[in-house]
Amino acid sequence: MSAKPIAFFDVDKTLCDCYTGFPTTIELMRRKIVKKRRILQAIFYNAIGRIYVNADVRRMYEIAIADMAGTHIDYILQIGKEAFEKSVKPKMYVEGIEEIERLKGEGFTVALLSSAPYMLVKNMEKFLKIEHSFSNGPEIVDGILQKKFREPLCYKEGKVQVARQFAQSQGVPLQDCRFYSDSVSDLPLLSLVGHPRVVNPDAKLQREAERRNWPILRFQRTLGRAAL
Repeated sequence: MSAKPIAFFDVDKTLCDCYTGFPTTIELMRRKIVKKRRILQAIFYNAIGRIYVNADVRRMYEIAIADMAGTHIDYILQIGKEAFEKSVKPKMYVEGIEEIERLKGEGFTVALLSSAPYMLVKNMEKFLKIEHSFSNGPEIVDGILQKKFREPLCYKEGKVQVARQFAQSQGVPLQDCRFYSDSVSDLPLLSLVGHPRVVNPDAKLQREAERRNWPILRFQRTLGRAAL
């Protein structure tokens, strides 16, 4: 029996019309788990990173998760669930959900692959009724969050490493895989999979997709608007 092909999906602005880190952070701040000064530090470091291309993106994430160390993962996942249900789920694209259901029906293994917070992505994984997701967060020891960041970072080339490792574990070459993304930062993995799918692309990725004749998908309807 041949191995099932894999369809990887980015999350922010690909499956949902938002950046999931914002509502997640708001919920953490509301419960006084994350201090405002940490967020300001992370925002500043992110701004520096946009100016200096080689800035350490990992450091930005480490700043953001510093206050979460010592907290039990079950509590963090519950906060992530509340952020997902209240702020992210209504902004999920109907077309993205339908695409995932279609792929599952065709025998694909579907996996989320995102730089979004682990505590949010795990809840999206559950909602979509899939079995695999890869995202960013701290190491967890005996159910307790640590200060050390979990490697590899799911960002740019880090996504390539994660996708390659998972594909190898499933006995599937990346040439048989798909990757859906909106961002030019995902160009390294989009260039490696056999079937790239560009969704609502940013300007740079749009130009690259047109140059390479990659399929460009437009997701527009969200669950919140569809319910009106």
